[in-house]
Amino acid sequence: MTMDAQQNPESFISKNRLEALVDGVFAFAMTLLVVSLSVPDIPKSAAAVELPQHIATMFPEFLSFLIAFLVLAGFWIVHHEHFHYLKSVNSWVLWLNIFILIFVVLVPFSTNISGDYPHVPIAPLIFHLNMLALGVLFLVQWQYIISRPALLASPVRPGRIQDAVMERCSIILSAVSGILLLYIGVNFSTMYMYAVFPIVTRLLMWYLHTKQEPRSGIAA
Repeated sequence: MTMDAQQNPESFISKNRLEALVDGVFAFAMTLLVVSLSVPDIPKSAAAVELPQHIATMFPEFLSFLIAFLVLAGFWIVHHEHFHYLKSVNSWVLWLNIFILIFVVLVPFSTNISGDYPHVPIAPLIFHLNMLALGVLFLVQWQYIISRPALLASPVRPGRIQDAVMERCSIILSAVSGILLLYIGVNFSTMYMYAVFPIVTRLLMWYLHTKQEPRSGIAA
């Protein structure tokens, strides 16, 4: 019997083993993203003229790659935080992770198709739906973890719970706004939403913290 199983009767798999699987899948998916940036097949005699032009036309692919890589990195950090608070896992945590990994390994596909066909609405739509699924699953996992004291290694501060919910909701809002912009036919890259909402969320968190600090000082 593993130590996790001794700590929690519902646990039947090592927390460390599940973390290793997740780390491996994230590393593979993040590495696979670069496949979308294919090297152009240009004759060497014409490369000096045609290569800069071709690279310029690859901007949507570079943008999709950068955003997808940063979003995946953010999700990996979020997952690390979830498991930082856990002392053991049960079947619910296990299966939530399995479904999360399904959509993680889909990110290279949805990123490639979005970068190759940015002006065909269904292409970025697939990417936004992929991000929406991941955002919802991570939010569900977070809510599940904090509502199960038996799984926690230590209590989570109320302020951190609020911040974490806002961080996970920023990706959900990014995806939903991207889908809405596609629906109304706004003619600019909906991928920028994944930069806008996280920045706005960070500014909002900073504002809320600055408002709460004087109160905590008075209370002390």
